Amino acid sequence: MKKTLAMMTVLLLAGTLLSGCGKKAVEETAAVPADTQGTTQAETETVAAAADTGGEKVKIEFWYAWGDKIGETNEELARRFNESQDKIEVVASYQGSYDDVQSKTQAAFAAGEAPAITMNETASVGTFARSGISRDLTDLIARDGYDLNNFNTGLMTNSYVDGKLYALPYMRSTPLMFVNTDMLEAAGLDPKGPENWDELTHYAEVMAAQGKDALCFPIVNEWYFEAFLGQAGGTIFNKEENGFDFNNEAGESVLNYWRDLQKTGGVNILFGSDSSNMSKAEFASQNCAMLFASVADINYFLDVAKDNGFNCATAFLPGNKTFAIPTGGANLIITSNKSEEETNAAWEFMKWVLEDEQTIYASQNTGYVPVTNSAVESDAMKAFYAEKPQFKVAVDQLQYILARPISKQGPEVHKAIKDMVTEFLMDENVSAKEVLDKTEKQCLEILNE
Repeated sequence: MKKTLAMMTVLLLAGTLLSGCGKKAVEETAAVPADTQGTTQAETETVAAAADTGGEKVKIEFWYAWGDKIGETNEELARRFNESQDKIEVVASYQGSYDDVQSKTQAAFAAGEAPAITMNETASVGTFARSGISRDLTDLIARDGYDLNNFNTGLMTNSYVDGKLYALPYMRSTPLMFVNTDMLEAAGLDPKGPENWDELTHYAEVMAAQGKDALCFPIVNEWYFEAFLGQAGGTIFNKEENGFDFNNEAGESVLNYWRDLQKTGGVNILFGSDSSNMSKAEFASQNCAMLFASVADINYFLDVAKDNGFNCATAFLPGNKTFAIPTGGANLIITSNKSEEETNAAWEFMKWVLEDEQTIYASQNTGYVPVTNSAVESDAMKAFYAEKPQFKVAVDQLQYILARPISKQGPEVHKAIKDMVTEFLMDENVSAKEVLDKTEKQCLEILNE
């Protein structure tokens, strides 16, 4: 008798993810196609999940990026899944950075040796889908009546490509502002941190007068420019992703504001490939009171604060016309060249790892935001947020998500943006309009290649 895998994973429906903070959200989230919102019972009849393997387990590879807590979490999740059932064996395999896992997956796919399931950095979801590497998940969603409404809407913006579902959110991040509340209080400033650009300027001036930096942040990529640009009403790509929306008043306002911040003497903007580590060291040494960094660093900074004897809180990035926040991290994809057995095994693992228990474990262990509403609203996460409110700030900030581009030219465009910011802030003789004009021309050339 053929054995089939149980294909019905129930995700608990919950209320609204966010209670709101009285600030207008940026309307950049993508609509979820209606044909994946729900299906009738007739449409969700489960077909055989795997062929008869004579009692042998279906063995699949799961490739992931990053080590430390992230690697530890992925390895542990694979181990727990393998212990939870006796039909599938998931082999978790560390592949390096996001760039590493991307390039290795592409090469392995070309050679017919790609993993069945892998982490896919959000900006690369479009490239992998359009090149045929990732599998359209729409039929699996419909077959099992899988509830997509339980996912945070903003985090689903990088799951759809050309109206089809290719990925589900997994370990997702946003930038946060980390705050040394002791330093701010000693300077006579509100320990909650600045809420807007004007207040950030005030904090910088006050701290500079006391010989300290109010803020430091690294220009290691386009992330913070993208956030501030969204706060000023612009975006890097236009909505159609066939042009750009940064060479305008919004783009000029961000660049000129950052230059003005530098001139206060109370903001340290760092450049280069090691700028992220440098900024962390500055914060740990209490040379700056605030820091822009990823939500994935929460556990690290809480440990640093404890070891160095200060209190660390988190806050939204300061807003302007509105609040706006880009996301990072990775989604999960299933590769398209696998057998029916491997595909269904990968789908079972994907569904399992996104259940509440696993989502909660991953969030608490890594700092990444929980991707489902029911996980956020669970008693376990509520208790965790009560104990460590620093984690809750990232979840509250999700209502202001900016959709990330899925254009295959995205990485090149983002590098050009980073180079533009670096040039402008390191050469006071160049104007914002000059670098914006030059960079837009360069980006249009990239787009039309």
